[in-house]
Amino acid sequence: MTEAELIIIGNGMACQRLLAELVQQPNRPARIVVFGAEAKPAYNRVLLSSLLSNELPDSAAELVSPDWYARHNIELICDDAVVLIERERKLVISQHGRYCRYQQLVLACGALPLTPTYATDSKGNLQPDICHFRNWQDLATLRLAGQQRQHAVVVGGGFLGLEAAEGLRKLGMQVSLLQRGAYLLNRQLDATAAGLLQQQLIERGLTILTSSEISRLHYGRNPLQHDQLLSVTLTSGRQLKADLVVLALGISPNISLAQQAGLSVKRGILVNSHLQSSDPAIYALGECIELNGETFGLIAPINQQATQLAQTLCGTPAAYCSELAATQLKISGIALSSCGDIAGLGANPASFDACTDYLDAEFNEYRRLWWRGPYLVGAVLYGDTRLSQQLSQLINQQQPYYGCRSSLLLGLIDSAAAERAAVNEPQQNAA
Repeated sequence: MTEAELIIIGNGMACQRLLAELVQQPNRPARIVVFGAEAKPAYNRVLLSSLLSNELPDSAAELVSPDWYARHNIELICDDAVVLIERERKLVISQHGRYCRYQQLVLACGALPLTPTYATDSKGNLQPDICHFRNWQDLATLRLAGQQRQHAVVVGGGFLGLEAAEGLRKLGMQVSLLQRGAYLLNRQLDATAAGLLQQQLIERGLTILTSSEISRLHYGRNPLQHDQLLSVTLTSGRQLKADLVVLALGISPNISLAQQAGLSVKRGILVNSHLQSSDPAIYALGECIELNGETFGLIAPINQQATQLAQTLCGTPAAYCSELAATQLKISGIALSSCGDIAGLGANPASFDACTDYLDAEFNEYRRLWWRGPYLVGAVLYGDTRLSQQLSQLINQQQPYYGCRSSLLLGLIDSAAAERAAVNEPQQNAA
């Protein structure tokens, strides 16, 4: 049995960012042990779509050099997931029978991909020729499919689905993308921006079907007498050729280990502002947590959580405060950005009282800003995203803006108006 001041369960991007922050702290835990379920050390998952489309070499996804962990006295255990936490003994037990005691424990378990019932067998395993696009093994599966298969159906019109579809198209496959909602990226875009995006993707060769879902899978026998996917039938009755189905329907926080340990959970592992669970010795961060009813799937907030948690673990408690982060699509030649609760604004017109729009159909550029009084509450940019950072700052700072809104839409922020806002805000709040 080994002992460690700190054990981290999960070796994804959240864990690696936490480690990078910890090694810079003067009072860092002397001995750190990391358990990872994957055979590969932490890598940049954000780049998976770029690796699939061969825009980048595999080495670009490497977060640290192979010897980095040893140099910082961190024991990295790959391909050996923790299966049991004994809180009373402060002990974790791994799949391969490792026992390790901790003083502090961090859960960075990430999230699990959502899987529809039609995609699994009676034991809950994926049916043949069905895969997700979440990890390195999925990347290898899709690369092989690009060499051996012809027709792919990607289910899910979110960021990951679009990136997977474009990557497979670049590998030479005929790709149909299914979106359950009325338009693509319906949580990040409005209908106009989504329409521009859809047209651009269709021009590249993708088939895009909105308001569409799979109802049945059709299999046949290949020469080796194995089941082989031939086609899918949609709820509309339409049939599509398919020898590969890629699921990109979103994620759910991985709470199974926390549940087994008796920690408080809802959608995610419940944590306070210090990212501390219901057990004072156990913390959590990243996609597996829930804080004030919010879960997290973007890199920016997770990186901020890692910064704050590193300070807390080293004896200087620091609170994490959530901010709205701008999201951007990672497809070569397509620029779009979104900030704010765009889906909420679209569903509730009473939540805003004005919009400012700009559309240049010739250059395929579109911008829309949502306002609640003098406050900017949402922004969508398509074709030119240079204003993304400025607009997301205005949304997060929530200071009133009294400048010319049309000028702001064109990137001409009225600095004098911003200064007046900063001076006048306390008086307005008092009123």
